[in-house]
Amino acid sequence: MSTLDKIPRYKKNMPHKPIFDVEFREELEKTWGRKWGYGGSPFGKLKMVMVYKPGEEQTAELLYRDLQLFNLPEGPTDLNKLQSQHDEMVRAFKEEGTEVVYLEPKRPLVGTYGIPLRSAPFLRETITVPGGVVICRIAVAYKRGLEAFHAQRVGELGCPILYTVHGQGVFEASNLVWIDEKSVILATGLRSNQEGFRQIEQILLSLGVEDIHHAQLPGYLYSRTHQVGPTSGFFHLDMTFGMAADKVAVLYPGGVGYDTIEWLEAKGIDIIEVTETELHVCAPNLLPLAPKKVMVPAHGLNMSKELRKRGISVVEVDLTEFAKGGGGPTCLTLPLIRE
Repeated sequence: MSTLDKIPRYKKNMPHKPIFDVEFREELEKTWGRKWGYGGSPFGKLKMVMVYKPGEEQTAELLYRDLQLFNLPEGPTDLNKLQSQHDEMVRAFKEEGTEVVYLEPKRPLVGTYGIPLRSAPFLRETITVPGGVVICRIAVAYKRGLEAFHAQRVGELGCPILYTVHGQGVFEASNLVWIDEKSVILATGLRSNQEGFRQIEQILLSLGVEDIHHAQLPGYLYSRTHQVGPTSGFFHLDMTFGMAADKVAVLYPGGVGYDTIEWLEAKGIDIIEVTETELHVCAPNLLPLAPKKVMVPAHGLNMSKELRKRGISVVEVDLTEFAKGGGGPTCLTLPLIRE
């Protein structure tokens, strides 16, 4: 068969016809060079992940003027600890055979309001979907503008950007958790509004998602003493809930409404309860590496023991300094390709 004969609807010496009946993902590798995004299951082997190693933006003088504004209720983080823990995480990825790429900003990491983007290592600001990514719109001033750096870098890598949250929509990627290839939880609260929810819901439905549950997250009012929990609330779903493997989840139940727990149980999800102590090291913010294998953000967690009882391998990485600053392995990574 000749090259021309492989073209859909091709007839020799006839005017060309538009190709309307071929789905985007069928041509993904031919057009974009790789099978970007999720190949199906959100628990498939993690093939490529993007990270950013903390740098000088973590010690900018401006941060110390208002620690609450910069989401540092537990005080400033230590750059040396951040960098060494980040190196440990990257080593763990490479040992698993995961390709690691870096954000590599081509200009100073300064956001929309002239603020050094100390949040840059927390790369879960873009949503990975089958076939590519969705660029989010960030809710808070101290990190707004990071979206532009993400869009530029994924474009350089050749990954399709399928959608960008726009208008009055606000949605941060950590408020989406995949349950399986057809089911998703989307959360609204301090970091995602109803219009952002609507926009993300529509693109997920167009990609074949059939069941979308709406979780509403409790937030803070006038004071915060910790990143998560009690009066500090929960601004990201993945700080209170995470899927470790197919049908196995971890949850701090005080972070979601009971309707969410009922929805998960109706789907047959085995839920491991996370303690308040584990919550403060961001235990729910785990990252699936492969079917039945997961990265967790600290050593010696009871949660990890429970995961192992269920036949799930656990890769423990000390990310406690990042927990102080706002997240664990899920928050610190942007998966770009899963089998």
